[in-house]
Amino acid sequence: MTLAQIEKKNDTLEIWTLFSIGNFVNQNAEKIIEKDWPFKIKGIAGDSFIESLIDSVEIHNNKIWNYLDSNGYSNSKKKFESDLLAEIIRIKKAVEISQSNKKVSELYANLRKRKLQDYTELKKENNSKYEFTVFSFDLKNIEKEQNFEFKFTSDLKKEKTKIIE
Repeated sequence: MTLAQIEKKNDTLEIWTLFSIGNFVNQNAEKIIEKDWPFKIKGIAGDSFIESLIDSVEIHNNKIWNYLDSNGYSNSKKKFESDLLAEIIRIKKAVEISQSNKKVSELYANLRKRKLQDYTELKKENNSKYEFTVFSFDLKNIEKEQNFEFKFTSDLKKEKTKIIE
């Protein structure tokens, strides 16, 4: 097998995860962690999962972990789960810090008063700083474009939120 074939095969690797719809923290943690691994994370969303689906996800993922472990990784599943948990903890803390900021709370409250739904994009700047970009859209007029509302950072070290724009 040539190196090109191995790289091509890695492009198709997927780890499947089950998550509740609207789980901002887990979805963003997975997107961030995925960048450090040779696979894509494919989330399967829902509110409940039948046992056969859970089993098939586990069987599928075990094949990927075994493949990685036999190709230079050491205990890949445990390392991935540890990295993901650490990222989830950091994002939760960033969200908590931002929610305790009076100005950020007022900006979100203002969206609700205007009867708009918010959509937040998260970007990790480093292990202690996250940037949140908040957009709004009207659920009653979904074909209308979403609008930029505000942007802020949460600094885990300083435990401060800063409104950027």
